[in-house]
Amino acid sequence: MVNSDLARTKLAYIATNLAILDARKAIPEQEFRKSVEIQYVVLHALQLAIQAALDLAAHIVADEGWDVPERSGDAFIGLHDHQIISEDLSTRLRSMAAFRKLIVHEYAHVDIPTVYKIWHSSTDDLRAFASAVTKHFSLG
Repeated sequence: MVNSDLARTKLAYIATNLAILDARKAIPEQEFRKSVEIQYVVLHALQLAIQAALDLAAHIVADEGWDVPERSGDAFIGLHDHQIISEDLSTRLRSMAAFRKLIVHEYAHVDIPTVYKIWHSSTDDLRAFASAVTKHFSLG
């Protein structure tokens, strides 16, 4: 059984970081490319939101006693297999997990225009993940 307090904490962390990202979403790409400070805020908030989603997915898999995935992003496969999220969302979340790994380990080689695109496309997926988990486990 999923620890609802832990799940709510992770969901709140996702929401907090999404709010940080949303507050800056109107920034034009050219301004984003020029501002190291904005890039830092966006990269860090993306990293933390994705990590919280990964942590929550891993906790769900562990708490439910499902097969432990080889890679952390593969926990999203388990959520799809148990009909919590769609296959498409699972695929996109696994791509975000790979992006988070890039931010953490290859930070000097992150392509800023790609970050801008991911930022503007990923927040809805993180919200969809949070919504699906909240609904499935009655956390609302």
